[in-house]
Amino acid sequence: MIKTKETRIANNFDIIRILFAWFVILSHSYVLNGDGPFDPLAKLTNGYMIFSFIGVKGFFIISGYLIFQSLERSQSVADYLTKRILRIFPALLVVLALTLLVVYFIYPIQHGYYLLDPEIYKYFFGNGILFMPHFFIKGVFENLPIHAINGSLWTIEFEFFFYIVLLSFFPIRKNKSLLKISLIIILIGFLIGDIFFLDHLKKITNPINLELAFDLGTYFLMGSFIACFNWDRIPFKLWIVSVSGLVLIMATILKLNYCWVQISLPFIVIFLGKQSSKLATLSHQILGDPSYGIYLYGFPVQQFIIYFFRPSTMILLMSSTLVCFLIGYLSWTFIEKKALMYKNIFSVKGR
Repeated sequence: MIKTKETRIANNFDIIRILFAWFVILSHSYVLNGDGPFDPLAKLTNGYMIFSFIGVKGFFIISGYLIFQSLERSQSVADYLTKRILRIFPALLVVLALTLLVVYFIYPIQHGYYLLDPEIYKYFFGNGILFMPHFFIKGVFENLPIHAINGSLWTIEFEFFFYIVLLSFFPIRKNKSLLKISLIIILIGFLIGDIFFLDHLKKITNPINLELAFDLGTYFLMGSFIACFNWDRIPFKLWIVSVSGLVLIMATILKLNYCWVQISLPFIVIFLGKQSSKLATLSHQILGDPSYGIYLYGFPVQQFIIYFFRPSTMILLMSSTLVCFLIGYLSWTFIEKKALMYKNIFSVKGR
């Protein structure tokens, strides 16, 4: 937030994250309704990019940027991890529990007693601990185009994984020069892996999918790398964002390797996020930060709407948007914000 004499003007990060969460709902409206990955952006770019691509990558860029700043402010490892755990797990565990509660009412009776089905517990605990994801329960949504209950949860594993990766920088978090060098080396390694060793990365899926880790990690760490710099002192920002935009457009038109998107998209997202606007201020005052809740509930809400009503894709998009924005607001207000009240328990000065 930027202080002025009259009010506090919000930057655009919250509202951009809301937009990114909605991008995922937009793309999923087509995918979950059986239309395939053919949202308007996919049609415009001949399949090179879809809205959920921008949404997910954008989330990781902003997370890398903001979480790196949180690491710098953290007074201890416990302080840092407490904030990260409280931001991820309370809302996640609630959405898992509520989803299973609703699934109870559509669970096929021929499969036996609901609470005796081991897949119920695999779904809750596997997704709850992040690194044993379980997206299906036999008999649930089997007549729908996509059978997963909440296919969006796969990204949370990688989000938290890179929270832990950033923790390795904790001892040198005050040394900006060393941080920049370290991140550049890692980013070069990630880009080399994405470009030249993708086939090898695809073969390694345990304990984590390396193909996805290298892809998402590049966006996350690009955000962290930008956070190493004093934003106000970065010269020629308008030129940098203009060149980045041109590279992104050319990569899309020419169907270039996605490494060009990994290089160009992060600065654009951070540049837009660092701007302030009255709309962002109003959104922050009214909605807070509902983006995580919108993202968490989007997939299951759409699946239940399809299951009960079989709507057209546009009706699905509109109805799920309204429902998810409401639930996202409730999640932020009554779960996430309440949990974050305890984020400073390991902070000596209460920062």
